[in-house]
Amino acid sequence: MQDNGTYSVGIYARLSRDDERTGESISIENQKELLARHVREQGWNLVDYYVDM
Repeated sequence: MQDNGTYSVGIYARLSRDDERTGESISIENQKELLARHVREQGWNLVDYYVDM
């Protein structure tokens, strides 16, 4: 946590074997978008994305 009380967070997205395709999955793209929106709404600092495929 930073001195001002704001959390620094990373987003973790995971590819389901049921949703594979070449490159990033639509599921991964949706997860990143939804989670990034949640981070912004909470006023947190987004540090990085982590993707497990």
